[in-house]
Amino acid sequence: MSERSRGRDWIGLVAAVVFVVVVIGVFSYLYRDHSTSPTTAAPGFNLVTKDSFNRASGPIAYGKNVAAWKSIRGSWSVAAGAAYVSEPAPLLNIAVVEASANASVKAVVSGLGYCGLVANLVNEGEYLSLVRVEKYGLWNLERRINGIPEVLAVVGGSSSTAMTASILVAPPIVTASVGEQHVSVSVSDLGSGRSAGLFASDPDPSNCAFDDVVISVPE
Repeated sequence: MSERSRGRDWIGLVAAVVFVVVVIGVFSYLYRDHSTSPTTAAPGFNLVTKDSFNRASGPIAYGKNVAAWKSIRGSWSVAAGAAYVSEPAPLLNIAVVEASANASVKAVVSGLGYCGLVANLVNEGEYLSLVRVEKYGLWNLERRINGIPEVLAVVGGSSSTAMTASILVAPPIVTASVGEQHVSVSVSDLGSGRSAGLFASDPDPSNCAFDDVVISVPE
């Protein structure tokens, strides 16, 4: 083979490699998640605190410069970069961070059980919750008063075991989101709860895991 032929083959090979790299780059951009970072507050909300649980295993409130978690029901811990219920209480488990009025929350929620979030928590018996109710991805947006739940809306999600979910409270509007699915409802007599956080209930709350938590309040 002549030097000229080998040169043409080399140029052709380089051109082919460049083409493949460009195509991969284009497809990576097209299929990348361009949504808001999971550790930022939603538009119209101010960040209060965030927690990705990148610390040593132990109680959820343990560690330096971590969010001020409070276990309302059950014992909560951190392991392998996620929060979970380490010692379940009967029926349901809640861990929250106090913010200010109309506390809202966003987090990555994993597990096929009754895993979810709480927002606008006034006390143990009065709060909003967004909870996965079926393994196929249906979630209930609920309001509890005196411990009794009322379903406000149902949000379609995904069969994926890990979903970014949120409850945003901007009275009288409450917006629940799971992945790309959103639903908003109006609650005229909504209490002004100051805490938001994590929720897991029977039958197997220890199978729920949480990451990239963002606590915020409306601007």
